[in-house]
Amino acid sequence: MLAARSPVFKAQLLGSMADATMSSIPLHGISAATFRAMLRFMYTDACPEEAPGEMFHDLLAAADRFDLDRLKLLCARKLWNNVSEDTVADTLICAETYNCPQLKRKCLGFFGEGKDFKTKAVLTDGFARLAMEFPWILDELREKAGA
Repeated sequence: MLAARSPVFKAQLLGSMADATMSSIPLHGISAATFRAMLRFMYTDACPEEAPGEMFHDLLAAADRFDLDRLKLLCARKLWNNVSEDTVADTLICAETYNCPQLKRKCLGFFGEGKDFKTKAVLTDGFARLAMEFPWILDELREKAGA
C-alpha cells in the first residue's frame, strides 16, 4: 500500500537491491503522531477532522516529503479554514516551504482584507519569522497592497 500511494516509499521499498534487503527504513524528522496520521490517510484516504493547527503543518511537511499530493491538498484546506490574524504568517511560511501555491495565494490575499488586519498580522512572531526566512514575500505583499 505504501509503495502504491507514495513514489518516495516505492523507491525506498522497491528500489535498489540494497534497500530491498533492509528490514526497516529509518524515518528521521517525523513524529510518531504525524506518521500515524499519514499512514491513516494512505490506507483510508481521510485526513484527521480535528487536530491542533501544528499537526496540519507537520502533516503538510510529511505529504510534501513523501509526495502525497492529495494529502497535501487536504492539509492546505485545513490550514486555510483555520487561518486568522494570529496564524496567517505561520501558514504562509508553511505554504512557501512546502510548495503550496494555492495556500500561498490565499494567505497573501488574506493580508489585504480588513482595515485593521495588516497591523495585527505584522505584529506576530510568525510575521517576524516570515520576514527573516522569506524576505521576497514582503515584496509580494507590497505589490498586492499597491494593486
